[in-house]
Amino acid sequence: MSVDEAKNRILQRVSLPELIGEKIELKVRGGRHTGLCPFHEERSPSFTVFDDHYFCFGCRATGDAINYIRETQGLSFMETLRYLAEKYGLEVPELEKPNFDKSARLVEAQLYKISAEAAQYFREQMARPLGAKAREYVANRGFSPEFAAEYGFGLSTTEPLALVNHLLKKGFAIKDMISASVALASQHDQRAYDFFINRLMIPIADMHGRVIAFGGRSLGDDLPKYKNSMNTPLFDKSHVLYGLDRAKETIRRDRQAIVCEGYMDVLQLSQAGISSSVACLGTALSLPHLRRLGALTPQIYLVFDGDKAGRNATLRTVNIALEVPQAECKVVVLPVGEDPDTFVTKYGADAFRAQLQTAKGLLDFAIETRIKETHDLGIPELVSKEIIPWLQSVKDPMSRNFLMNRISELTGIAVDGMAQAVRGDAPIKKAPPKMMPLPEEQLNIPKTVTALRGNELELFGHLFWALPEELDIDQIEHMFNSQLELEEVWLEFAHELIKALRRGLTPSQQNKAFWTTGSTPEVLDLILGLEISKGAYETEFRQRQFEKLFRVLQKKQLDETTAKLKAKLASSSGDEEMEILMAISRIKKELILIDNPAKRPVTSS
Repeated sequence: MSVDEAKNRILQRVSLPELIGEKIELKVRGGRHTGLCPFHEERSPSFTVFDDHYFCFGCRATGDAINYIRETQGLSFMETLRYLAEKYGLEVPELEKPNFDKSARLVEAQLYKISAEAAQYFREQMARPLGAKAREYVANRGFSPEFAAEYGFGLSTTEPLALVNHLLKKGFAIKDMISASVALASQHDQRAYDFFINRLMIPIADMHGRVIAFGGRSLGDDLPKYKNSMNTPLFDKSHVLYGLDRAKETIRRDRQAIVCEGYMDVLQLSQAGISSSVACLGTALSLPHLRRLGALTPQIYLVFDGDKAGRNATLRTVNIALEVPQAECKVVVLPVGEDPDTFVTKYGADAFRAQLQTAKGLLDFAIETRIKETHDLGIPELVSKEIIPWLQSVKDPMSRNFLMNRISELTGIAVDGMAQAVRGDAPIKKAPPKMMPLPEEQLNIPKTVTALRGNELELFGHLFWALPEELDIDQIEHMFNSQLELEEVWLEFAHELIKALRRGLTPSQQNKAFWTTGSTPEVLDLILGLEISKGAYETEFRQRQFEKLFRVLQKKQLDETTAKLKAKLASSSGDEEMEILMAISRIKKELILIDNPAKRPVTSS
């Protein structure tokens, strides 16, 4: 059976007045169902629903059940057919994904049940006496008890087997709990433990309001502060936007969507009465995210944090936004140190709406920001390799000419040269470097950076070629901050790489102009060298390799310190000699602990 035949079978089964009547109040007048149009604002009903199609005499909207679901829920054609088939209990095997059999469907059904049961369990724990701390946290964040109940706030307790034992009593299997990412298999004792422990729990729903995953905010000192479910057969972070199940109707009605970085941003905005916001879930805004929003609205506001990381998150959206031309993306730049959560709490909903009015077009914002953040010598490469492809995607000549004039003002590159490059006629001509005065304290002080060698080079190579999911990023950041002595430039570059990984980016896939420290010749040389040596850093055990390299480098640095102390010992006497001997003794103990971390004493705070 073809997809067209499946579509016809589904349409024959659907009662359109019944389907639309679930969301819109319809009244029978003259034998026809009429109501207020869901596609535009109106006071008098002009929307008419027939048995097989609808028509609005006001905005001229028309379509069948498939059009209605696609327009109101932002689903693709195939997603709509699957949704309607499931809703009306139809077996339509030709719509299933390749290699998708009945057993896989049964597994998904079980995961939905586990997620729903876990959400109910978390809510119950929140209401118990042991949930006092979580309720206090919720109140301190400004959420009312009614709001918390409506959005399903819950609590995962400090007991590591609480949810697992509860689900076992309900008859669920351990393997399905792990598949649903509510449990985690231990590599030490072959047991399964709760995935979330001592966290405020926020349920994450699919487009139809079914719980498919969770976000957990730490209520103690556990890191990370925010933790989301891992990808599951139900939950793909690159496709799911938090809050879209609640916001989709407002987004479609108001013709705008607000995209934030986290679910706390969405929750605060929702409580303030701004109900068209959604959030990414531990990953960058993706093409499926934008396509889903583009099916609902022509206007998307990107509201990321007002710091450099937030700007970078916005910049990474440009290339995918160009693939969704039906939606115009604009950037809202909040004050440094603010995010939607803190901003709306401090200044209120009206002030936040005023920020939306100051939004810049995404491409204009990206071009201006990338030029400002790139070293002068890197401007021609930036324009030719990154900005020219952006300009080529702008179909409107007036908009493209405006952007080229703006770029010329910022860089000194001639508009004619850019126009030729956009047409593909000629390469970009190099702009004369803009001379910027150095701060007085830097004058006449030559600054040199020692190139990385040996284990340090290998360490940065693994960091450069790592995938975000391969590393314990918090641990790696701690190691760089407290366990290694590096020159300032290398430490800054390490932090840039770590921030990229924390944002879900693969460092090796970024343009060289992406790195602020890339303006340093030694860092640029390192990047160029690493780009041609990928094979040297291929491993299935990235985290283990990191830990091994850190131990080697720690021992090397401690051995060097010991050698310096011993050299100084020869010319010392008295109290100074005693202090040096004690220092050497402490280093020897530290060397032993590096090889035997289990012997390190546990300190209490």
